[in-house]
Amino acid sequence: MKIAAGAARGLEYLHNKMKPPIIYRDLKCSNILLGEGYHPKLSDFGLAKVGPSGDQTHVSTRVMGTYGYCAPDYAMTGQLTFKSDIYSFGVVLLELISGRKAYDPLKERKEQYLVAWVSIST
Repeated sequence: MKIAAGAARGLEYLHNKMKPPIIYRDLKCSNILLGEGYHPKLSDFGLAKVGPSGDQTHVSTRVMGTYGYCAPDYAMTGQLTFKSDIYSFGVVLLELISGRKAYDPLKERKEQYLVAWVSIST
């Protein structure tokens, strides 16, 4: 829980306290580094983008990210929003809770994506 809470605080800082706000765009377990006492730190800002400002709702961009973590609306439209990071954070939480990978090509086709597996399991 400490790792999840720390990652959430990191996203909150990027989205709400940075000027201009930043959309991380590549939140995944391997980009959450653990320091002393399991203190989480977000790493690898190579895909980060400046977020929308003013009355803008999104940033239009080429779709980038990692299979299994990319928000479906962003993947389909190329419209990047802060919600894209929140979706990725939800996938990270599912990984922590279930112990499964976001994408596992060794699983049956319908169970390869964690989000799909959760939706058919409930």
